[in-house]
Amino acid sequence: MAGYNFLFFCVLSMGLLLASSAQALSPQEEERVAGLLTALEKRTDMAFIRNGVTSSVSDAVAHLKLKLGNTRDYLGTAEEFIDKAASSSSLSGKPYMVQQPGKPSEPANKFLHELLKQISVGHLKGRPRESVRQIK
Repeated sequence: MAGYNFLFFCVLSMGLLLASSAQALSPQEEERVAGLLTALEKRTDMAFIRNGVTSSVSDAVAHLKLKLGNTRDYLGTAEEFIDKAASSSSLSGKPYMVQQPGKPSEPANKFLHELLKQISVGHLKGRPRESVRQIK
């Protein structure tokens, strides 16, 4: 019986530890992610490559919105969304790639971080930020 109590205590403690370390995107970070996805959605001239399959940007954005819905409670920043959810397959672990016209394909991680910087800089310079909406 003592072994069972100890095991129960360990499992309960681990659950509480994980729950206390879990983050959720703040409204400001939700806005940054929404701005990133909106900006990406406007890039209709490029393709997104996931697990070797090329898809349209609109299909990729729909997929990233699904991944956001599944991970938003465990992410603290837009950068974490890019690094932990939007840059690689959660099934295969393979990195996503983007293909822009006239350029070699590049890792989606690099492209998305650059895009996030661009929309953030635009906001700081007084230009209106991309239209944002809460993505659920």
